Amino acid sequence: MREAVVIKSFPNGLKLILNPDMPFENLYVEFAQKLIESERFLGDAKLVLTFEGRKLSDLEERALIEAFGEYTNVTVLCIMDRDEKKNQVFIQAANAFSPSGKTENTSVYKGTLHAGQNLETEGSIAVLGDVNPGASITAAGSVVVLGTVYGDVSAGSKGDEGSFVAALDIKAEAITVCQSACRMFTKNAGFLRKIAGAKIIYFNGEEAVCEDITKEFLADIPF
Repeated sequence: MREAVVIKSFPNGLKLILNPDMPFENLYVEFAQKLIESERFLGDAKLVLTFEGRKLSDLEERALIEAFGEYTNVTVLCIMDRDEKKNQVFIQAANAFSPSGKTENTSVYKGTLHAGQNLETEGSIAVLGDVNPGASITAAGSVVVLGTVYGDVSAGSKGDEGSFVAALDIKAEAITVCQSACRMFTKNAGFLRKIAGAKIIYFNGEEAVCEDITKEFLADIPF
């Protein structure tokens, strides 16, 4: 009989291959039992997850994620998907949040931040959605936005020079890291041109600078 869940590890995370035919309630029970049996092996890791084999509703996905908190000491940073560009940022988020246990106070916000919503954190945060105009994020650590930034985002608010902001797209006028503002528009032939694409903004010791997120850049990330 096919297992409910097959767990496979990969760098920075776990792949959960789910039985597509089993009722979700039964799958959850067997998954919870696997987590209990694997608690010592998993330890207090901070991981990204990817789901395969079965389409999950938002409630089902949340139940599986929360099971890690219920039955293990694992912190789930975020969920990977099949989009290569997004996955690059997911990997960077995992590396940033747990390079050596440096940042213990981390959080994940699932959903879009709307006008009037303001998130503040003493650690780092990953947002699985957009940051709309009128919304803001202020973090003492790093900020990873798996969507588009239209609002205000500030990382390293208390001077952590290893902090950064990464996003799949940035349409805000500026991003702030360590109280240094990096403008996201540049003059070209007298016109303002948006710096498009997935970006990472970090503090280079003198000012906040912006780089493209590429596989080559991730391999040589200066943190």
